[in-house]
Amino acid sequence: MCRPSCCDNSGGQGTGMAAVALILIGTLIVAKIGLIVARIVHVVLEVLRIAALTAGAVLALAVLTWLAVITVRWCLCHRVTWRHPIVQPAGATVRQNMATGDQPACLACGGTGTVLRAISDGSYQPWACPVCEPAERAG
Repeated sequence: MCRPSCCDNSGGQGTGMAAVALILIGTLIVAKIGLIVARIVHVVLEVLRIAALTAGAVLALAVLTWLAVITVRWCLCHRVTWRHPIVQPAGATVRQNMATGDQPACLACGGTGTVLRAISDGSYQPWACPVCEPAERAG
Protein backbone atom coordinates (compact mmCIF):
# COMPACT_ATOMS: atom_id res chain seq x y z
CA MET A 1 0.00 0.00 0.00
CA CYS A 2 1.19 3.38 -0.84
CA ARG A 3 1.43 6.15 1.75
CA PRO A 4 1.14 9.82 1.06
CA SER A 5 4.20 11.95 1.83
CA CYS A 6 2.51 13.74 4.74
CA CYS A 7 2.12 10.52 6.73
CA ASP A 8 5.78 9.47 6.67
CA ASN A 9 6.67 9.13 10.41
CA SER A 10 9.82 7.12 10.13
CA GLY A 11 12.19 10.10 10.77
CA GLY A 12 10.31 11.62 13.79
CA GLN A 13 10.75 8.72 16.20
CA GLY A 14 14.51 9.07 16.48
CA THR A 15 14.25 12.75 17.42
CA GLY A 16 11.64 12.03 20.11
CA MET A 17 13.70 9.22 21.58
CA ALA A 18 16.76 11.48 21.75
CA ALA A 19 14.73 14.19 23.51
CA VAL A 20 13.42 11.70 26.08
CA ALA A 21 16.96 10.38 26.65
CA LEU A 22 18.30 13.93 27.18
CA ILE A 23 15.52 14.66 29.68
CA LEU A 24 16.28 11.46 31.62
CA ILE A 25 20.02 12.16 31.65
CA GLY A 26 19.39 15.78 32.78
CA THR A 27 17.08 14.57 35.56
CA LEU A 28 19.71 12.07 36.72
CA ILE A 29 22.44 14.75 36.76
CA VAL A 30 20.21 17.21 38.64
CA ALA A 31 19.30 14.50 41.16
CA LYS A 32 22.98 13.74 41.88
CA ILE A 33 24.13 17.35 41.88
CA GLY A 34 21.06 18.48 43.83
CA LEU A 35 22.12 16.45 46.90
CA ILE A 36 25.58 17.99 46.80
CA VAL A 37 24.14 21.49 46.41
CA ALA A 38 21.69 20.85 49.27
CA ARG A 39 24.56 19.79 51.54
CA ILE A 40 26.58 22.87 50.60
CA VAL A 41 23.60 25.17 51.27
CA HIS A 42 23.01 23.42 54.61
CA VAL A 43 26.64 23.92 55.70
CA VAL A 44 26.59 27.58 54.62
CA LEU A 45 23.40 28.19 56.62
CA GLU A 46 24.92 26.52 59.70
CA VAL A 47 28.04 28.69 59.43
CA LEU A 48 25.86 31.81 59.12
CA ARG A 49 23.82 30.75 62.15
CA ILE A 50 26.94 30.18 64.28
CA ALA A 51 28.41 33.51 63.14
CA ALA A 52 25.16 35.31 64.03
CA LEU A 53 25.04 33.71 67.49
CA THR A 54 28.67 34.59 68.14
CA ALA A 55 28.15 38.18 67.02
CA GLY A 56 25.08 38.44 69.24
CA ALA A 57 26.97 37.10 72.25
CA VAL A 58 29.85 39.52 71.67
CA LEU A 59 27.41 42.42 71.31
CA ALA A 60 25.59 41.44 74.51
CA LEU A 61 28.90 41.22 76.38
CA ALA A 62 29.93 44.64 75.07
CA VAL A 63 26.63 46.16 76.18
CA LEU A 64 26.89 44.60 79.64
CA THR A 65 30.46 45.85 80.00
CA TRP A 66 29.42 49.33 78.91
CA LEU A 67 26.56 49.34 81.44
CA ALA A 68 28.92 48.18 84.20
CA VAL A 69 31.37 50.99 83.39
CA ILE A 70 28.58 53.57 83.36
CA THR A 71 27.25 52.27 86.69
CA VAL A 72 30.67 52.30 88.36
CA ARG A 73 31.38 55.81 87.09
CA TRP A 74 28.03 57.02 88.37
CA CYS A 75 28.63 55.38 91.76
CA LEU A 76 32.09 56.92 92.05
CA CYS A 77 30.78 60.37 91.17
CA HIS A 78 27.89 60.17 93.64
CA ARG A 79 29.51 58.28 96.51
CA VAL A 80 29.89 61.47 98.58
CA THR A 81 26.13 61.51 99.15
CA TRP A 82 26.20 57.92 100.45
CA ARG A 83 28.84 58.49 103.11
CA HIS A 84 27.98 59.45 106.64
CA PRO A 85 30.30 62.04 108.14
CA ILE A 86 32.64 60.72 110.83
CA VAL A 87 32.74 62.99 113.83
CA GLN A 88 35.80 62.70 116.05
CA PRO A 89 34.98 64.26 119.40
CA ALA A 90 37.66 65.53 121.76
CA GLY A 91 39.29 62.97 124.06
CA ALA A 92 37.73 64.25 127.32
CA THR A 93 34.26 64.32 125.80
CA VAL A 94 34.62 60.76 124.57
CA ARG A 95 35.69 59.50 127.98
CA GLN A 96 32.79 61.33 129.66
CA ASN A 97 30.28 59.93 127.16
CA MET A 98 31.69 56.42 127.57
CA ALA A 99 31.41 56.72 131.31
CA THR A 100 27.81 57.91 131.18
CA GLY A 101 26.74 55.58 128.40
CA ASP A 102 25.31 58.33 126.18
CA GLN A 103 27.27 57.14 123.15
CA PRO A 104 28.58 53.70 122.28
CA ALA A 105 32.21 52.91 123.06
CA CYS A 106 34.98 53.89 120.64
CA LEU A 107 35.13 51.48 117.71
CA ALA A 108 38.93 51.60 117.59
CA CYS A 109 39.73 50.81 121.22
CA GLY A 110 36.41 49.76 122.73
CA GLY A 111 36.56 52.52 125.34
CA THR A 112 39.92 51.52 126.85
CA GLY A 113 41.93 54.32 125.20
CA THR A 114 44.57 51.82 124.01
CA VAL A 115 45.01 49.99 120.73
CA LEU A 116 47.58 47.38 119.69
CA ARG A 117 50.23 48.40 117.18
CA ALA A 118 51.95 45.70 115.09
CA ILE A 119 55.75 45.61 115.30
CA SER A 120 58.00 44.20 112.55
CA ASP A 121 58.97 41.09 114.60
CA GLY A 122 55.33 39.91 114.59
CA SER A 123 54.38 41.06 118.09
CA TYR A 124 52.06 43.83 119.20
CA GLN A 125 52.65 46.87 121.40
CA PRO A 126 50.01 48.89 123.29
CA TRP A 127 49.52 52.36 121.82
CA ALA A 128 47.28 55.34 122.58
CA CYS A 129 44.03 55.27 120.63
CA PRO A 130 44.21 57.82 117.79
CA VAL A 131 40.44 58.36 117.92
CA CYS A 132 40.14 58.96 121.65
CA GLU A 133 43.45 60.82 122.10
CA PRO A 134 43.92 63.02 119.00
CA ALA A 135 45.95 65.60 120.98
CA GLU A 136 48.62 63.09 122.02
CA ARG A 137 48.85 61.78 118.45
CA ALA A 138 49.37 65.31 117.06
CA GLY A 139 51.96 66.31 119.64
